[in-house]
Amino acid sequence: MLLKFLFKPRDPQFALGDDIKLRYLGPADAEAFRTHIHDLHFEDFRDRFNGLVSDYWLDKYIARSLNEAIVIGAFADDHLVAVAELHTGGGIESGQGESAFSVASDWRHKGLGTILLKVLLRAASENDVSTIIVETGAQNQAMKALARRFGAKMQFAGEQSIGRINVADGLRLAARKLENRNFPAPPFVVDEAPSIARVLI
Repeated sequence: MLLKFLFKPRDPQFALGDDIKLRYLGPADAEAFRTHIHDLHFEDFRDRFNGLVSDYWLDKYIARSLNEAIVIGAFADDHLVAVAELHTGGGIESGQGESAFSVASDWRHKGLGTILLKVLLRAASENDVSTIIVETGAQNQAMKALARRFGAKMQFAGEQSIGRINVADGLRLAARKLENRNFPAPPFVVDEAPSIARVLI
């Protein structure tokens, strides 16, 4: 059985060891998402939004994302510590999706961004998205390095850096990195209940 991200189950969940759990976010998670964003340190907030934004703008953005995009949250216990988003439609070309990532300041450099990008690649593949667009500020070295790790070639566009990840190539790179570490490729293992899945990364 293939888990289709497009048709979101009521409460899909993913487990990464005993410490971090991933699940889809929906409109009911708006407050947790908002708290996560507000908890970012100044530099991390700036990197996420390429500058400063008002609370009004942020609330509109969160509502739109949770209603229209694929949004995956990483939780430590009940605390939202990282979010990955995949936006399609609107002015985005068919077959492409724009990504966005935020990782709590105290959880950076622990591999969460890599984990979320792998899951987002699988989500893109399941939804006929062949290219993930990564757009970030020129100063966001961590995001640029993460994108390059999965095949993106970053280019400057004004004060922004823009890269494109070929989803099929990104998934192959993810599998190869795991094989080189003597781990199997990251399968989706679906439990008996069709709405529950685990991703082993």
